[in-house]
Amino acid sequence: MSRSRLLRLSLGGLAVAACSKPAPTPAPTPARGAGAPIAAPNTAAANAAAANPAAQPPAGAPGGAPGAAGQDPQPRPYAQVIRGDVKTKAGLFKTHQIGSQLYFEIPATELNKDLLLLTSLAKTNEGDGYGGQTIDSRVIRWERRGNRVLLRSISYAIVSDPSAPIAEAVENANNAAILGSFNVAAYGPDSAPVIEVSRLYTSPPSEISVVKRYRGTADPTRSFFERVATFATNIETEATITVAAQPTPTQIFPGLPPAQPAPGTPPVTKTFVVHWSMVKLPEQPMQARLRDSRVGYFFSSRFDFSRPEQRAEERHFISRWRLEKKDPSAAISEPVKPIVYYVDPATPKWLVPFVKAGIEEWQAAFEAAGFRNAIIAKEAPSKEEDPDWSPEDASKSVVRWLPSTTENAVGPSTVDPRSGEILDADVQMYHNIMNLQTWWYWTQVGALDPRARKLPLPDSLQGRLVQFVVAHEVGHTLGLPHNQVASAMYPADSVRSRTWVAKMGHAPTIMDYARFNYVAQPEDSIPLAHLVPRVGPYDLFSIKWGYSPVPGASTPDAERTWLDQLARTQDSVPWHRYGVPDDFGSIPFTAYSEAVGDADAIKSTELGIRNLKRLVPMLMPAT
Repeated sequence: MSRSRLLRLSLGGLAVAACSKPAPTPAPTPARGAGAPIAAPNTAAANAAAANPAAQPPAGAPGGAPGAAGQDPQPRPYAQVIRGDVKTKAGLFKTHQIGSQLYFEIPATELNKDLLLLTSLAKTNEGDGYGGQTIDSRVIRWERRGNRVLLRSISYAIVSDPSAPIAEAVENANNAAILGSFNVAAYGPDSAPVIEVSRLYTSPPSEISVVKRYRGTADPTRSFFERVATFATNIETEATITVAAQPTPTQIFPGLPPAQPAPGTPPVTKTFVVHWSMVKLPEQPMQARLRDSRVGYFFSSRFDFSRPEQRAEERHFISRWRLEKKDPSAAISEPVKPIVYYVDPATPKWLVPFVKAGIEEWQAAFEAAGFRNAIIAKEAPSKEEDPDWSPEDASKSVVRWLPSTTENAVGPSTVDPRSGEILDADVQMYHNIMNLQTWWYWTQVGALDPRARKLPLPDSLQGRLVQFVVAHEVGHTLGLPHNQVASAMYPADSVRSRTWVAKMGHAPTIMDYARFNYVAQPEDSIPLAHLVPRVGPYDLFSIKWGYSPVPGASTPDAERTWLDQLARTQDSVPWHRYGVPDDFGSIPFTAYSEAVGDADAIKSTELGIRNLKRLVPMLMPAT
């Protein structure tokens, strides 16, 4: 789902690309002035098909063998299809597993509804990524056409008010691709079509297959359906897929293109367990919030051809979770539905409290937006407590712990393309992030912290560093990109002040690349707890801007006046400002990464070098 490049020594470096340049299709925009529903592609055609009485055979209608080429399939009686050793589960759809076959029984009320289909890895080969990594994210619909059910891929890249004259032209220019076609095997109660979908998972179309990431050909003789878990709003499926994959190009010399395999090199066998999470999107999309470039948020874009502007208007909507107050009249209220992150059972037990603390470190920021206990950390249930619980489930957000030697962590998320609502987020913590943190901390502030005089670091200190990483990556999954101008917004001398740092931190945001406070000197007596970045004033400001309910505003445009006034606090409060290096690689001095106190970068660097000199005699005793 991302077109990202790995920035080896950058916390969340991958996350920026993963969240800011994803493939999610853009969302629709409310119609001019009124927030009317947006016309999505094929809505009229799909509804007409569903409403066609001729296409609505009664349950148990007589049927025969599936139709031959050029003929409509002939459904059979329900009892002839769903019989034998059947494992039936009720939920969004009824699912029936009969041996290696999987049937969906789709209620007529769920046809033509928007669903999110998230394809991810559950198990993979060494060197081919990690469980939980996303392969594809898209909106789909199940649509009945006579005695067939079509699986369509829906795009919201271009939209229109359905009542506008241009609406039909927009629909015709955005026809939904058919990912699969399934004969109706039978009809259940209330004319619910029953379709056999095993091949959708054992031999999926390339868009939702592992071959989208690992080039090759899936072998159906070595691929088979694994399991299905059915819930009220989502269906989770898994299949083993074996691929005759093209050999991976080999990186021989840094900086040069990878060497391609020699002609005639045989394919390599790779076997994956792929997980598909199909989640019903909200019947009523969340009210979208228009992006303001002064405040950092990931966003999605789409063209609305029914806007009053005399041109095709591209609209940008920020990515954020849906938070609604239980008590709308209260200044601070608990949310109707809090944001919940689970801690991966693979996490080392001694680190679990620190991971939970990194998640809940954001509670103060949400209180600034008017929400108490808006973000909550929970430990994942055991297999005995919930055998169907899966970290790949798109209705669960998880801080994953991955067996990787990569020294990094990432924070991707998945959004509802109609509104920008974040639906799923999975922070990925690579095991060797602890090694990176050790050397960062030792080289930057080891001269200030007696605990760092002997390596490895104490568990309590390493745990605090993991908490910092988790909080940074969770920030990405809340919608926040890096803010690398932030550290230059504090006076350079202030980051040496005990009182300043205690109240403000040594950088205004945990989303900067300001690492540890190497500007501080031993004589400054900065408390050790304040050498590590934490959620700061900019984070409270940005969460308030992105998540606060705007009184009386029922459309994105109606919110703009209130949001503009809030953004203008940047005029007098410099640490509310946002900025990153531009896309062309031109980096203003105020946005250098890895810098602390860069309002006066030369002076601050000189102080950092003093601490490095203090470290030299400590090197041998420490190691």
